[in-house]
Amino acid sequence: MTGAPPGLPPLLLIHGEERHLVDAEAREWLDTARAQSSSDLNIEVIDAPSKLDQVRRSLTEMPFLDPLRHVMVRDAPQLTERARRGADPPDLLATALRERGPTTVVCLVVHGKVAPTNPVLGALRDLGGHISYHAPVRGRDLRAWLDTRLRAAGLRLPADAVQHMLTVSNGDLGVLENEVAKLRAYAAGRQTLGADEVERLVGGDEQVEVWGVLDRLLGPTPGAGAAAVDGGLGGGMSSQYLIATMGGQIRDLLGAQEVLRERRGGAGAVAAALGVPPWKAERLARQATAVPGAVLEGWLRALQRLDADVKGGRVEDASALRSFALRAAREVTEARQRSRARTG
Repeated sequence: MTGAPPGLPPLLLIHGEERHLVDAEAREWLDTARAQSSSDLNIEVIDAPSKLDQVRRSLTEMPFLDPLRHVMVRDAPQLTERARRGADPPDLLATALRERGPTTVVCLVVHGKVAPTNPVLGALRDLGGHISYHAPVRGRDLRAWLDTRLRAAGLRLPADAVQHMLTVSNGDLGVLENEVAKLRAYAAGRQTLGADEVERLVGGDEQVEVWGVLDRLLGPTPGAGAAAVDGGLGGGMSSQYLIATMGGQIRDLLGAQEVLRERRGGAGAVAAALGVPPWKAERLARQATAVPGAVLEGWLRALQRLDADVKGGRVEDASALRSFALRAAREVTEARQRSRARTG
């Protein structure tokens, strides 16, 4: 066994049918690994390895400057119910785990339930590994999960509003998590929202409008994004809601750019790394090429300053947000002009 720090077991399998919970625990593992490492060279993520040569090398490699290496293997076909043609067998992965170096911390992530007869499970048990299973969240458990998220966000909703959220999300925990975040931003400190507000925001026209702002900024006519911000504010939309929503979108887009820069796989890799549904991953993958990351980072810093200035009463929120949107549209146009000049 390794001398892994408390809270991070030397061997961990995270699996289950509830994708959102599997991804959330996997992200927590990666965050902990990064916090405990002085170099990214000691953190490796391997996606869906049909052949296990790279995995076996990674599990025996010595760490660089740090006492430990951290290796995550996601959706290895050796752990799925249906074997992939040409893939190495599960026994080979079990052997690789038994032969791993004493300074290697391993996390296996599977979006599905690993069969009890899989030899990798036997190896994990023999080696004292931890197994974390996330069963589907349904019925009363789903309602309880949402109630917990709402309480953590400081929100109280009528029963019919909660039911509306469950209905339009089709029970997808990732969608519900996003909806709770949007409601919290919209509430801007209020604890109670009415059913009409929730129904309008969750799955309603306002949601489409707000979440289309960034799409328009990054589209063929960036000025349409600035116009969408102006129209939303003119229609009574909360500036804090707009700031929080756009900030969250930009952070997601920066994350997608990082994923696509570090590994292949397009939208599929984005969905696995960020724990987002396929439709959102496809949009992020498409938007990721629209503008350089430096521009997005500048927007995020500007929104953070704007949020602080609005809350501190130093600026008039609507006019400041309109100015931000106009600058952002201009920056997209200028970035595209520079790109065309370089390639021309």
